[in-house]
Amino acid sequence: MNSKKLVIVLISLLLVTGFPRLVLAETVLEKIKRMGEMNAGVRKDAIPFGYVDERGEWTGYSVDLIRLIHKQVEKKINQPIKLNLREATIDSRFPLVKQGTVDIMCGATTITQTRLKVVDFSVPFFMTGAQFLVKIGEARKFDYNGTLKNIPIAFIPGTTTQEIIPQIYPFAQWKNIKSRREGVEELKKGEVKAVVSDGILLLGELVQQGNNLKDFALMPRQPMTTELYGCILPKNNPEWKQFVDLTIVAPENRTLQEKWFSIKTGKFPYIIPSNPEPGFD
Repeated sequence: MNSKKLVIVLISLLLVTGFPRLVLAETVLEKIKRMGEMNAGVRKDAIPFGYVDERGEWTGYSVDLIRLIHKQVEKKINQPIKLNLREATIDSRFPLVKQGTVDIMCGATTITQTRLKVVDFSVPFFMTGAQFLVKIGEARKFDYNGTLKNIPIAFIPGTTTQEIIPQIYPFAQWKNIKSRREGVEELKKGEVKAVVSDGILLLGELVQQGNNLKDFALMPRQPMTTELYGCILPKNNPEWKQFVDLTIVAPENRTLQEKWFSIKTGKFPYIIPSNPEPGFD
């Protein structure tokens, strides 16, 4: 083979083997611009972050946050972008991002060191913590310190609550549930004495079902864990992470948070309280 043919072969090999690397090196923003669409994951079972309302429409704070990020993307790349919302579940949320099916997933997802090994996270956009939801009539005698035995408590598997709370309450009779809705229904029927989950999500379920908040209590008032929620992002995309982070800390997002969580005007008024007395404010 002469030198000219050798050069042609080498160039061909570089083009063939180098093309996948060029695709892999493409940033999320470059991909969104090239495809003309942004794919985002949202859960339908995490009120008030992502859920379906009485009109059958996808709504929630996280849905609004994703729409805000989408709006900012259109401004940055100066072209219209189609927004595709895809349902994510507790089990599918991380694979959807890791595999590139969605560019971002925003919802009730706690930032942990273990999870950071497989995905990146945005800066936190919400803080809550694990609490027990109990009937108000049983609140004063409910032992949330974990010394009583065989107390039936409902929880959702695959959550950070499951990882931590059984260690605090080791003698409980733990009962798996598929959703907080199921847990609230079992609590009302007396089939369990409590439902444990992040306080904001329990509150969200009560409000969405139209329950009277005065019939229930979240205990203890100071949550047992600190859960910082962030948007799940693909690994090794610092430009995309910075863009999402800047949107989360922007004034427009603070307006969204007031709309959803303000104590006076929010659809789901919530704070992490310090008053030791049971019940809702």
